Amino acid sequence: MRSIGVGLVSLLISLASQAAIVIGQSAPLSGVAGEYGRQVAQGARAYFLWLNEHAGGINGEPVKHLLYDDGFDSARTLANTRTLIDDDQAVALMGYFGADATHQLLQRKWLEQAGIPLVGVANGARTVREPGSPFLFHTRAGQREEVSKLIAQMKGLGLAEIGVFHADDSFGQDGLRAAEQAAKAAGVRIVASASYASNSANVSAAVAKLAAANPPAILMISITKPSGAFIKAYRGQGGSAALYHTSTLDFDQLVDEIGAPLAHGLAIAQVYPYPWDSQSKLIREFRAAVSNYASTSTPMSYAALEGYIMAKLLAEAISRAGPKPNRAKVYQALASLGETNYGGFRLDYGPGRRVGSRFVELTIINQKGELSR
Repeated sequence: MRSIGVGLVSLLISLASQAAIVIGQSAPLSGVAGEYGRQVAQGARAYFLWLNEHAGGINGEPVKHLLYDDGFDSARTLANTRTLIDDDQAVALMGYFGADATHQLLQRKWLEQAGIPLVGVANGARTVREPGSPFLFHTRAGQREEVSKLIAQMKGLGLAEIGVFHADDSFGQDGLRAAEQAAKAAGVRIVASASYASNSANVSAAVAKLAAANPPAILMISITKPSGAFIKAYRGQGGSAALYHTSTLDFDQLVDEIGAPLAHGLAIAQVYPYPWDSQSKLIREFRAAVSNYASTSTPMSYAALEGYIMAKLLAEAISRAGPKPNRAKVYQALASLGETNYGGFRLDYGPGRRVGSRFVELTIINQKGELSR
């Protein structure tokens, strides 16, 4: 955390002496998804630290954000979850990442058994949504909506054939199925698809297959490190396809790893507002919180904004739950929240509604390695 001054240090010491509202998070802080996971966590932590300083926490009770590294490993995610539920007595969970780990958590019905809500999964795979859980509150549009928007964009540009590069896990396989359905509906033909092993950046076989097929466009359903490895190797083999990507990509990290010339032209679906929109009150608040309370290495990214929005939503529900909140009160507050408008970004929850947002827009990396709308 940045230097925060004597006044805030004194306040935090005072808050630490009180009973705290414990919010738990398991996220990949290391491994192939570590950069994205760290940014989501830092965005959430920045909001909670801001809240403790400026509002004394929630209803006079400080927030304690407990964060555990799962390394993008399902077994570690599940172990962290048991610790947060059983030992740390968290009133709510937030900001999970992996589709496989979350799917396993839902299959075990741990949320229902503990009566604990989970706010936000940084993944839009259908496997964590259908049937999902009444205790899981999504803050992003689904992967199928992203893929449909991307393929509609390709169709609008006259592209009739595409390839698909995807992770070989529930997230990637769901994306491939979404691509097949969207392509069929749009009259676009998938001429080749290729996968890479989850939690890996070994993409050589996928590069060879898609380079040989030579489609005019490739849809990428992956995370940053394997995406960067694919683009670098694919362009190195002379691949010239237009590249399109789902929102599970940190463009700053991608540009740092492969350079602006290789990243240039990549179109990316986004499921949150543009983090550089100075006209948005939400974005101004987010940027101020990250500047003052996140680690100095945290960029003003979509990932950090995702964590910030998750934390803001959860804090609002806890506030509505009243003093001395427990899991049941927080769940009821989330389930009856209705529509919440954060400066034009709307989330809506109620009976049978657990997907709070359908927002999707497209961005593109320009020649300078910057992201444009």
